[in-house]
Amino acid sequence: MKRLRITLLGVCWFVVTATLHSQTPTLDLSLGNGARRLDLRGQAGLAHILQVSDTLGASTNWADLLTITMTNGSNPWFDNLSGSTPARFYRLLRPGTPPPTVFAPNLRLIDHQDRMQELLYHTHRRAVVLVFTSNTCTNSAASIPVIQALRNQFGPQGVLFQLINADNFPNRTNLATWAAAHAVDVPVLHDPGRLLAHELGARSTTEAFCFNTTNWNLFYRGALDDRPDFNQAPTAFTQNYLSNALASFLAGRVVTPRRTAAQGCTIPMPAVTNVSYSTRIAPLLQARCVHCHSPGNIGTWSMTNHLVVSLYAGAIRREVLARHMPPWHADPQHGRFTNDVSLTSDEIATLVQWINAGAPRGTGPDPLADNPPPPAVDWPLGPPDAIISIPRQSLPANGEVAYRYVDLPTPFTSNVWLRAAVVKPGNRRVVHHVLVYFGSISTFMGLDGFFAGFVPGMDQVPYPAGTGKLLPAGTQLRFQIHYTTTGQVESDQTQLGFYLAPTPPAAELQTKSAYDFLSFFGFYSIPAGAADHPAVTASFTPSSTKDVMLYEMSPHMHYRGARFKYEAVYPDNSREVLLSVPKYDFHWQTLYRLATPRRLPAGTRIVCSGGFDNSAQNRHNPNSAIPISFGEQTDDEMFIGYLNFAVIP
Repeated sequence: MKRLRITLLGVCWFVVTATLHSQTPTLDLSLGNGARRLDLRGQAGLAHILQVSDTLGASTNWADLLTITMTNGSNPWFDNLSGSTPARFYRLLRPGTPPPTVFAPNLRLIDHQDRMQELLYHTHRRAVVLVFTSNTCTNSAASIPVIQALRNQFGPQGVLFQLINADNFPNRTNLATWAAAHAVDVPVLHDPGRLLAHELGARSTTEAFCFNTTNWNLFYRGALDDRPDFNQAPTAFTQNYLSNALASFLAGRVVTPRRTAAQGCTIPMPAVTNVSYSTRIAPLLQARCVHCHSPGNIGTWSMTNHLVVSLYAGAIRREVLARHMPPWHADPQHGRFTNDVSLTSDEIATLVQWINAGAPRGTGPDPLADNPPPPAVDWPLGPPDAIISIPRQSLPANGEVAYRYVDLPTPFTSNVWLRAAVVKPGNRRVVHHVLVYFGSISTFMGLDGFFAGFVPGMDQVPYPAGTGKLLPAGTQLRFQIHYTTTGQVESDQTQLGFYLAPTPPAAELQTKSAYDFLSFFGFYSIPAGAADHPAVTASFTPSSTKDVMLYEMSPHMHYRGARFKYEAVYPDNSREVLLSVPKYDFHWQTLYRLATPRRLPAGTRIVCSGGFDNSAQNRHNPNSAIPISFGEQTDDEMFIGYLNFAVIP
């Protein structure tokens, strides 16, 4: 039987306390400082929930106001919204079980300055604070000075602040405009599909989420302070929730209250609907995932039917939210590419919603089981005119395999024109990627000689119509091969097939690169521990006298590579971003093939910029304690922007 105590204050103000346990929580209500004061009491050390309603009856809809961990004696709290409605009812509850621990989801989101932000990267911070905003919410804009003041206060103590835009804009243009208009100097992250808002259950702008980076637990959620309108100046009685929570956390004290109600604009969320595995999920996996996750291919497990997928549902959820899978790293705001294997934000939301519902099988056929992919074809373009093979490579069962480099001569005694060159892995289970480039000393460390490649899921296609590659006689080819282990001893003998052009093409397909020559002689160094060290800007002019057609781009860095951007600087000095890779990953040597080749006027420069991460937070970094210079080994660094283009005759 619940124990109730009702206190009447004035005409229509009531207070209700309820509990299911001994040591009944109690509260007293009084009027002071223009707001109603509630003195809360309960069992010290336990969380209690204060709820509110504007009506009282059998169908009362109670809303949480705050979650507070009780201390000995009275715990005062002021309700600054109590004068906004004719009636206000309260009840204080002590839940039968502690609130569940909330962990930070690891999402990658791009901010208004085109930088990729990954939440769990920030292990060097003591706390991370995420605050939801909206371009259309006036209270959100008014909160910016409060947020930036808190950042100035707590940033030097190891607290990172980031804003999450909840407007679901299709691109980030509006974010940059809004940030400039309101003098925002905190990163504003684009949350397409409201993926992060959904994961955290955010319902209002100005709502803050504070995470402890030691274990990524949520230690505070709610309002910045108790003002209903941030255009109002704070008073001596303003309850500074976020400031107090951060101060308590940094001092090792109990954070209380640990949840409050934010006063902002509602973040709209789509209604949850049933997602069909048969008609939506399985076709999505077939289109985006099965080319790697199928028998005999590089995926560590195969998506052969619903049961298997359901067993890996948790891993799928983590990987797609963090955008680790499918492996695609280009910013969707810049350029369209025919080999884009990424999931859209809406597709991720659909997949995650299905997994959150328990990955149900539902009704209908199982396309994964009924329509397995065809076995990998040795030579998708037909039998080559010539083939060269690397020596058989023996691989251990476990551990990381250092990159293998193999030099082979071409099989031709005279110059030949090619319509295609195809890399065929000998063992798709272990071949992660292969790059083949001209390795002669005259091309200096491959700067001028990217020739062919293979990455999982790559469509091996002929060169663009009307083009071909010239392979000079006597050319030495260098294979760079990245292997993975499978738990058993393996071997591989990768091959390169050459397809001869019947006649010389109208234009030569050239592979050149943008690079800074002096960097390769030690005139550039990445400091030890540098988290975002800018690369030396590299540039290349495909032709000063003729227009060119640009087909493909391929950035090349090593383990400390962080970001890479290609820009076209036209003869009139206008600029256009052709490709931006805000989160470079050396393990995926992707060739980005333009959906529509770009005609570049004569004299156009291709300018490449980027940055390196030599910090301990870079999980691929072999050693963050030493400075790094340029070199061929993967423990060294490079910054090369490869281009495939043809000069228009």
